[in-house]
Order: sequence, then structure tokens, then C-alpha cells
Amino acid sequence: MILAPVGGSTDRREADFGVGEMESDTHAESGESTAGGGRSQGDRTEKNRVEKDRSEKGQIEGGRPDAGRRQFLKFAGAAGVASVVPTTGRASARQADRGGSLRVAQQSDVGNLDPHKTQDAPTLRILNNVYETLTRIDGDLRPVGRLANEWQVGDDGTTWTFTLREGVRFHPPEDRAMTANDVKASIERVLADETNSPWASNFEPVETIRAEDDRTVVFELSQPFAPFLVKLSNGFVVPEGVDDADYDIANQPVGTGPFVFEETVTQTRTTLSRFGDYWGTDGDGDQLPYLDELEFRPIPEGQARVTALQTGEVDYVTEVPQTQAQSLQNASGITFSAIPGTFYDYIGQNTEAAPLDDVNLRQAISWAIDRESMVQGARFGFAEPTQDPISPASEWDDLIQVDEPYSQDRERARQLVEESTYDGEQLTIQVGQEFEGQVNEAEIAQAQLSEVGLNVTIQPTEFSTLINNLNEGNFQLTVLGWATLVDPDDLFFLQFHTGETFNQTNYSNEEVDRLLEQGRQATGSIEERAQFYDDAIDIIAREAPYTFLVYNDEIDAWRDSVQGVEHVPTGVPFFADVSKQG
Repeated sequence: MILAPVGGSTDRREADFGVGEMESDTHAESGESTAGGGRSQGDRTEKNRVEKDRSEKGQIEGGRPDAGRRQFLKFAGAAGVASVVPTTGRASARQADRGGSLRVAQQSDVGNLDPHKTQDAPTLRILNNVYETLTRIDGDLRPVGRLANEWQVGDDGTTWTFTLREGVRFHPPEDRAMTANDVKASIERVLADETNSPWASNFEPVETIRAEDDRTVVFELSQPFAPFLVKLSNGFVVPEGVDDADYDIANQPVGTGPFVFEETVTQTRTTLSRFGDYWGTDGDGDQLPYLDELEFRPIPEGQARVTALQTGEVDYVTEVPQTQAQSLQNASGITFSAIPGTFYDYIGQNTEAAPLDDVNLRQAISWAIDRESMVQGARFGFAEPTQDPISPASEWDDLIQVDEPYSQDRERARQLVEESTYDGEQLTIQVGQEFEGQVNEAEIAQAQLSEVGLNVTIQPTEFSTLINNLNEGNFQLTVLGWATLVDPDDLFFLQFHTGETFNQTNYSNEEVDRLLEQGRQATGSIEERAQFYDDAIDIIAREAPYTFLVYNDEIDAWRDSVQGVEHVPTGVPFFADVSKQG
């Protein structure tokens, strides 16, 4: 899980997955169509049935494949999804070739390689193959073991005991076994003020950490913390004493993952090599990884990335632009994968800025929007409408729903405008000028809001300036998004709890605060915990600090010679189990 607010689609800027606002070209829109694209249980049931029928017929509508929203789509032949969980005894589904170099194209070059200080997407895609964490997020957006192979939580929910895998070693120049002291030191480093880590808020409830022996680490929390396993998926394990090492971790990462960092040539490539002492094995007991080398190449322009894949210059492309996706769907020798992602877009409404401090006006905006038109007009069909921040790829999706979803109702919107304090003044939508998809969404919203009597202008704004304006409350409306959030706590608490970091709409409701606090401390079943968020989203929807628009697809593509890919909704690939033919 990567906690990050984000900008929208662009071929020019890269995603910064972080606690600051994030630049991404894989944002999702929320909302609903005039045909009733609301997310009630009945709507979902019917939608799933229709999609199943379409997938059986191989139907493609609206520029997007409808062959099962939770599966990747192979348009150049048959392919399977391999589970990438080393040492879980997964039976081999293929005869994997060994050796070779996999060339991966992404939008931007790497930044700071210190895993506790970086948040940008291109760097994290690389570091995810160099470093490891106690847990990771699987393809179903659930936390599963990585460096920890089992854990227990005490009856009061505040004591977590993790057992570490055997045989885990650090890369050279450390070249030694990883122990519980390394885990302890890593999380303490994240929490240390001098580190100034953007991940520190994930571990605020941690009071003490102790290493009971080399393979047992115990966390004592100040209170029960339901999303703790998800948060640990961001806690990269580094060697104890790394800040006093002879190497600089910001330039020479040293982890326990399947690949060893070799070099970065600025604006050209970052190269990783196979770690011969990696602990992971495949289902047949053969050591991972299969590849000898990974090479990440920054190619900023989307069409250039697609062309590089088609010509064989690269083997794998991340962040396929929605504008270019259709060209790859039936391309010979290419596997195209569009799956439900973890990136959504929304219209943020400053609840303290008149006239948007009037809930009637905020509701009017939500009723005026046709979200399906944004799916097609701004996202080229590679998204779906949403009424809430829950990813359609998540198991929480059916448990957290808006009871009274919005659909475009111009008459109702006009009536609410009349009942509000709005008096014809100009309203301004600020949007990141770098992000074509969100600029398109803002333009569609402007047109639809004008139809219900609102005078709206668009202010394209340089992204860092936009974020400063939001943080200072210097805005009325904005089109923005959030990316790679997995647990409901990440999707609700910082955005909608009074006074929290990313509550830039200045929303405040005591009942919502209470529900979100209970949700993060709940120790019962997923259904019991979901009830707190299900109640909260109904209140949030009524009071409309956000008008949720769409959830974007996560889109990657690779050449058919690449085998064993597990395309995950978070868009952060793990290449240990990937091989390359020929």
C-alpha cells in the first residue's frame, strides 16, 4: 500500500506516491451516469452479471474490455496469472526460462533511493524489487506475509508478534543474515524525527519494538490498530546501523529482495542484477529470481513508451496512457492488461469557503455530474464511475456502499442551487495543468454545472502551486485524486477526520470522526469493521465535501516473451517470479 494524494493523467509527469499530493497518470474517476450508475448492491449484482455475460462473448464496449474486472486481459492469445508469493509451494504453471534481461519502461527517472524517504512511483517500483517488508499487498489487495511468515496479535489488539523467514540475507556489501534487530531498527528509523520519513504516520501507534531473538520481533502499540498489517507493507527493512555504513543508502540501496542494485545512469537507466542468495523459491523448490537482470528505462512520453514496446526496444511498459491503450489491445505479440486499479478522481469542495459552505450547493454539484460521461470523455473508457473511495478491486467494495447514491439529475440540482446561498458569483475549479485527464474532467464538470445555473471557470495550475493552495485553503473547487490506497483507514481517516493532514476540504463532522476512530481500532471481522465505514460514507455523501467521480484502470502491457507476470491493482510490480523466453 502506498498512501498518496495524486494528480491525474499525463504523459509528462510521474506519480509521486506519498503523503504529499501525488502526480500520477493513473487516476480514477468516481461518479455515476444518468442511467443510474450508483453503487447500490442491486446495481453491483446486475453489473457483475452483465460483465460475466460479456466476458463469455468476448465483448468489448466503450473502448474498454469487459472480460472480468478482476482479471487481466490477454488480447494476443492465452495467458495465465501466476501468484507471486515465493516459498508458498505454488505449483509451477510453466517451464520458466532462466537468465536474460527484462527492460521495463516507465514514465520518469528515479529519485532518492532511501526507501524511508522516497515516495515517487518510479523509484518505488525499483525498490520493491530490492527491498522487502514484513507484509506485502497481494493481487486481491490483502496483506500477506513477505519477510514475516507468521504472526500473532494479543487479545487486547496491542501486541503483535512476528516470526521472520529463515535464510534471509542482505545484499553486498552487508552480505549477512537479516535478523529481528534489523526489523526493529528499520521501523525505529522511519519513526525518528531526524529521518523525516513520509511513512512515519503509518506507525504512530507503535510505542516499543523489541527483538526477542533473531527471528522474533514484537511490536507494542498504544491502542488497537486494525490496519497495522497493511501499514507494514510500507516498512522497508534496511540493515541496522545503515546511517553509519560506508555506503550511502540514498545512492546505493542494500536490501534483501530478489535483485541487487547495480547503477543508475541519470535519464537513461537503472540496472538491477539477480541476487544469488535470495531466500525465495518457486512451487518446484527452484530458486528465484529467474531473470539475470532488470533494467528500468525512463521514457516520459506515453506514445514513445508504447512504440518502444511494439518495436521490442523494451519488454514491459508501466502506466500505459489511457489515450494509447486501445492501440495495444489487439497488437500482435503483446499482452495488454487493464484491471481495476487503486486510483480515483474527485471534485473537492472547500466547505469553509462561501458559497460552498452551504451543503445545498455542494449537493447540487454532486447531482449535476454525469460520471459516465467522464469515463468515456476523459478516461477513454478505461475507468468506471464511483460513489465512494473504495477500489472495485477490493474486498471492501461490496461492504462499504452509499445508501443513496448520486446520479445526474439536473432538475434536482437546479432546485438545490435555488435553495442555496449561491447568488450567481463565479466558482473556480483549480486543476493540475500537467494532467490531461483531470483537465478533461474539469472541463466536463464545467459544462454540466453550467446547465444547472452555476457560473464556473477553470484555473489550470502548476501542480506544486495547486497543492500549496489546497493546504492553505486557498481554493473553492478542485479536481484531484488519490492513488494506491488499500485499507479503508487510508481512504477515509486523513481525508475526512477533523483536522487531519489531507482534510483539505476542511470537512468536520463529530459522528464521522467517531466512526473513523472506531474503524481503525476495531478488532472484529472485516464485516464488523466495514460497518463503521459504511455508516461514515453515507454521512460524507450527504454532506458532499467530495464529489466522487471515477476509479481508473491500472494499465500495463508486456511482450509475449515475458511470462509469469502478476499485474496488481496498486501498479507496483514484483519481478521475482517473472521469466523471459528466448
